[in-house]
Amino acid sequence: MGLDFSLLHQQYIDGEWRDGQSGRAYRDENPYDGSTVALFQTASKDDVDLAYLAAQRAQAVAHQGQICMCTNRVIVHRSVYEQFVDKLVTKVSSLKCGSPHEHDTVIGPLINHRQVELLLQTVDESVAQGAVIAYRGAVEGNVVGPIVLTDVAPSMACARKEMFGPAIAVIPVESEDEAVRVANDSDFGLSGAVHTRSLERGVEIAKRIESGMVHVNDGTVNDEPLVAFGGEKASGVGRYNGDWALDEFTTFKWISIQHEKRDYPF
Repeated sequence: MGLDFSLLHQQYIDGEWRDGQSGRAYRDENPYDGSTVALFQTASKDDVDLAYLAAQRAQAVAHQGQICMCTNRVIVHRSVYEQFVDKLVTKVSSLKCGSPHEHDTVIGPLINHRQVELLLQTVDESVAQGAVIAYRGAVEGNVVGPIVLTDVAPSMACARKEMFGPAIAVIPVESEDEAVRVANDSDFGLSGAVHTRSLERGVEIAKRIESGMVHVNDGTVNDEPLVAFGGEKASGVGRYNGDWALDEFTTFKWISIQHEKRDYPF
């Protein structure tokens, strides 16, 4: 029975299966006879852009930014900073805000009006400190449209606080070392992410980040039932999920049985 190689494996990007933009594919061979086992789509820069923007959109504004793991700060190298901000603004400005009863709504209401006020207060404070608003969505009741803050310094309110809203602070840096230093300059350390073309380099950077979880080329919102979940610094103590949950919610107890009479020296 022959394989139909016209049905190439697609890539799952932004909620749907897509054909690769490069139009190329590579073979997976059987090492014994050299026959083709499978044919895979080769990703191009366009595919990476799609995946990257999808990850940023979902992780920064998922559940209106009210997930503890949501992306609050985005640290970007100066050489691609303007390009990144342009693409980010284009993406978030296209997201529908409003009632969660409508299936195509991406950003719904915050939990209450007090949270709306706290979020906008942090945004206004950051602007007063020198941040620039690249995009600011409308506010209707408890629904706050996405907000993109640029030229953010690590000392600004939007970079120091957990905003818990659809707001993104984009911080420019000049080097990898500065990026790590800025990432670690925080009272919090629950979840982070590193996006890079070099997986090995991404892992080495991840090792230097003071966070309980760091994901390479993925978003910050990640949780698996059998993988240790927890943060550093003010983001919690200990770990849960899997065996770690047993350790955190139980204590060890020693019970012994002596079968023979014990001899004491006195």
